[in-house]
Amino acid sequence: MSNVFKKLISKELGEVNYNRYFSFVKRNVDTKMSDSQIIFNDMYEKLKYRDLKALTKMHDRLNDTMLLAFRISKTYFFAFVFYLGVSIFLIARAMAPEITIGALVLMNLCFVYKTYEFVANKFCYIDAQIVLVYKAVLDRIILNQRRSMMSKR
Repeated sequence: MSNVFKKLISKELGEVNYNRYFSFVKRNVDTKMSDSQIIFNDMYEKLKYRDLKALTKMHDRLNDTMLLAFRISKTYFFAFVFYLGVSIFLIARAMAPEITIGALVLMNLCFVYKTYEFVANKFCYIDAQIVLVYKAVLDRIILNQRRSMMSKR
């Protein structure tokens, strides 16, 4: 399972382009450089010929993905509190040990998945940089197309 930003960029621009962007940003992070103009120009060239409707859908998917990443981070604390509370309740409750252990094992599996999802999305700095460039490209192209439509009127 990968983070939501990687899934979006891979789907929208292709796995090969995502890997190229990831390698470029990672190399620049290691050297303390932040030159995202090259990625911006490459994305711009790939997307500038798409129509406004397709670009608007891409922009909507990007916004939905950003909200999903935010929601994953926001709900993790509540999932942790719920996990902790239910675990204490199950242990304190005098039930059959098989039922308690079975419930705790299932809850631990679910919580490990939730933790993995949280960590994968929380610490994806490189993907977040790529997404920020992608958002800037989409904003620029949509704005330019709307301006050209207004000037043609």
